Amino acid sequence: MKQLILSNFRRRAGALAAAALTAAALGGWGVATTLVTRAAAIEQRSEISAKVGLVGSYRVTGTDADGVAYRGAHIVDVSLAPSGALEVDWDEGKQFGVAHVVDNVLAVAGSSKGRTVILTMTINPDGSLSGKWSRRTDRGSQGTETWTRIGG
Repeated sequence: MKQLILSNFRRRAGALAAAALTAAALGGWGVATTLVTRAAAIEQRSEISAKVGLVGSYRVTGTDADGVAYRGAHIVDVSLAPSGALEVDWDEGKQFGVAHVVDNVLAVAGSSKGRTVILTMTINPDGSLSGKWSRRTDRGSQGTETWTRIGG
């Protein structure tokens, strides 16, 4: 009789332990999923905030791919599209592109003179951006640009 009671106790204890582990796993999964979802939402808000912080007009200085400095005044406008993408527009639409923020770098893919252009711009603490660009089929080293915010 004592053996039967001990056997039933072990069986129930095993079932209770399995139920407890299952509940913990499911509960933990729910907590982990909730935390990941919240972290993603915070990251998305941070990304949108970084993008909004870049919206505006900038004075552009730099060099062409052959190292010759730009002449004249150049302006780049950065705007936030309804899709959430950053749009970049140089010289009143003569050149255009789309950009993405990764950490403190603005990566821009665009078109200039019918050729693909890639820019990687560091977002500086003072709000300016600086970096290098290259255009398909250009000879010479990469061009450079510095963008300084106009009006604040």
